[in-house]
Amino acid sequence: MNNIDLSKPTRQSVKGLVFIFLYSLQKSIRAFWPILILLVLKNKIFEDTLYVVIGLIAIVVLLLVHAILFYLNFYFYVVNDEFILKKGYLRKQVLTIPLERIQSVNTKQNLIQQALDVLSLEIDTAGAVGKELKIHALEKEYAKELQKLLSEGKTENVEEAEEVVEEVKEKKILQLSPVDLFKIGISENHLRTGLIIVAFGFQIFQQVDDLFQERAEEYSNEFVSFMSNSTWGLITFLAIVFLFISIISSLVRTVYKYFDFKLLKKGDMYRVESGLVNKRNVVMPIHKIQELNWETGPLKQIFGIYNLVFKQAVSGRNKKTQVVNAPGCLTNHLEELKTDLFGEDVLSDLEKMYTNKYYFRRLWAVSGLTPVVLAAVFLYSEWIFWVSALCWLLLTAGYSYLILKKRYFQLDQDQIRISKGAIEHRWKQMELYKIQSVEFRQTIFQKRRSLASLKLSNASGSMVVPYINAQLARQIYNYLLYHTETSNKKWM
Repeated sequence: MNNIDLSKPTRQSVKGLVFIFLYSLQKSIRAFWPILILLVLKNKIFEDTLYVVIGLIAIVVLLLVHAILFYLNFYFYVVNDEFILKKGYLRKQVLTIPLERIQSVNTKQNLIQQALDVLSLEIDTAGAVGKELKIHALEKEYAKELQKLLSEGKTENVEEAEEVVEEVKEKKILQLSPVDLFKIGISENHLRTGLIIVAFGFQIFQQVDDLFQERAEEYSNEFVSFMSNSTWGLITFLAIVFLFISIISSLVRTVYKYFDFKLLKKGDMYRVESGLVNKRNVVMPIHKIQELNWETGPLKQIFGIYNLVFKQAVSGRNKKTQVVNAPGCLTNHLEELKTDLFGEDVLSDLEKMYTNKYYFRRLWAVSGLTPVVLAAVFLYSEWIFWVSALCWLLLTAGYSYLILKKRYFQLDQDQIRISKGAIEHRWKQMELYKIQSVEFRQTIFQKRRSLASLKLSNASGSMVVPYINAQLARQIYNYLLYHTETSNKKWM
């Protein structure tokens, strides 16, 4: 039986005091670490132990006072099917969200919370307040019950609902093994991972540069001199090292994010568990999923796996929090999930309507021809430029051709599936009644060739059907508008 009374204002677990204190301390260190380094190295503050002790005591006291006041002024409850969260002691905040607008209720557990044996609970909505609806420390059993109640979107007849839920067993759709994690990590985009590492290192360098400008400039000049005097063999070796580090980073990131990943289904809800250090538990009502995306690539095809993305209603502030990945899916997992969300797969048997070939010319002109023409003004006398330009034109032509070959859509009276990609292949699929707006786009260049593009938007984002026959685009546009205006189905 459920003994949670959400009508009464409730505080977090008393263990939340410890979490709030440590969390505030962590945020303070992350925000002010450059200043701390500057004080330690330049002002030699440790020579006067008394001031150091007084300063540390003052910081601890302030953080303790903050933790106590934050805890005492943080509580939540449900009134008239609205979840209300109140917090703040200097600046009071009252956050209210109707239960029917809750997209998903997630629990997370970082290292501090694992040590305290508590969970944090995050409520994702389609509104801007979704990011703010977070409870930092709840007892595990209470958090799970609260997650279940809020996910159901109602507080009445809870006992009756529980009896129905108990009859439905949770079904495991996908669980990732260590071998699966290895396949996922190896098939990641390692170039992107390497660039993220470089960007992070550059950010750290900029912060250090502000504190130790002379040394930073000296090391920077030495690096530039080293690279300019390096041979092709050394540069190749560094490139191999860069790739190796990127692959290892991809594997580590995959294990960190998807360790013990499970995708489960119970009734009309999906539940996702994952995480090595930060454990995450996400509950998603099936009818609130706006679209399903899936993708594969050369390495993923060798392993026979897909990366799936469930997209829910989002606001501009919390797009990342409402995208749930299911990596390492096999074909049977993909087909099962598509059947759950869209019913019998009728789109695969329909004709693929491809983007017009003019789209290739546009892509190649923008990415290939234009840069060469602009660079030729300055480098026309260099033979190496013309060799590089020819290679670039051939490379961009091949890449644009791959994009054109994967650009198509399939449409029936209830659903649409859009395909795109180049090296990787991506698909998006959604039901037409979840479309919120349709845009008919036609530039002067498209008009001359009787072409047009369509932009379809739902609560999770948008998808584009580019450069198709204008008459066909107009017919689809009119049908989608009619379908959107006349449908009585709930889109979230």
